Amino acid sequence: MKLRALVLGAAALLAVACGGGATPEAAITAPSQAATQSSTSAAPGPQTTPSAVPTALEALISFPEDEGPHDSAIEWWYFNGLLIDDRDREYSYHYVTFQSEATGTAVPHLLQASLGDHTAGEHLTGEQVLLDTLDRDATGVDVAVNGWKMRGDGESYSLGFTLGEYTLDLEAVSIRPPVLHQGIGLVNLGPAGDTFYYTRPRLDVTGSITIGGESRPVTGVAWMDHQWGDVIGQRVGWDWVSVQLNDGSDLMAVLVWDPSNRAPFARYGTLVSPEGSVLTLEEDDVSITSAETWTSPVTGIEYPSGWTLTVDSLDLSLELEPVLVDSEFAGSRFTPAAYWEGEVRVAGTSQGRNVTGRGFVELVGYDPSQLEPTPVP
Repeated sequence: MKLRALVLGAAALLAVACGGGATPEAAITAPSQAATQSSTSAAPGPQTTPSAVPTALEALISFPEDEGPHDSAIEWWYFNGLLIDDRDREYSYHYVTFQSEATGTAVPHLLQASLGDHTAGEHLTGEQVLLDTLDRDATGVDVAVNGWKMRGDGESYSLGFTLGEYTLDLEAVSIRPPVLHQGIGLVNLGPAGDTFYYTRPRLDVTGSITIGGESRPVTGVAWMDHQWGDVIGQRVGWDWVSVQLNDGSDLMAVLVWDPSNRAPFARYGTLVSPEGSVLTLEEDDVSITSAETWTSPVTGIEYPSGWTLTVDSLDLSLELEPVLVDSEFAGSRFTPAAYWEGEVRVAGTSQGRNVTGRGFVELVGYDPSQLEPTPVP
């Protein structure tokens, strides 16, 4: 799940590219021809526009074709992860590439990243912009601009970005098959429409972190989402959670709601067992609540903080505590709404057994005035 209401219109990015000045935090790169990879699979080709959910649970996403980009209104590849260096210092990050609908031959991309240094208590954010061409035969994401990179084909990914004095250079290898949410890979966003959505819930990560010119090795675990569709311009908010438990279970849960009154539009979840079986959770079975709040000193937005996630049918109850309470992403030049995105420590019980783990929480829509309707092309 990632930033559906913060969709970039192609026209807006093209205007910036043609008339706006570049800065170290948001630079424009001229279109370049992406490398082309041809698929030899006989599986159905990539999907572009979501259609009605069929009565039979027939998958709507094909691999490896749908690892690559689609000619849709909005698409994104998203990663979050926890890293530990050789001194046992912890770092967390989120990294996302948005791709907007092509205008002529130009395809706008927005890359956003955040990095948390848990020991220093620092949280940094930044973004880059790229205009590229659409390679309809690509079997993965392949984006690079100003030292930032996101490349991969589903089996492995190369990730890298710089924020302040911190530089990450990572290799992530998927150790679990992709998971199609709602069983078929199509999810509902209420009045905003439907999107295709799959997750690679567990990736092993190796690489380095460079801080002030000093490089140290890191290892960790990551989560990856890929989502795309012809989203209709509507105001929506959401609370989204990814969890990786120490018993080998992985969980995604999300609540989609109306920012004007917090009335729910949709609620769903997916659980992957330690053995790899996938369970689609019923809408009424997923609960995400919070008894605390945190107010951003930058935007004044009040966010929930500290969550209880329950799945009654599985006798699962988890407490999620933010590692860095101040994990807001604000001040983007290209997206109107601030959002909260941060690492959480997880503890609770599953069928009476104690479990722990790590995860990420994403909160969007808590300042409704920022969520203007997305223009329909």
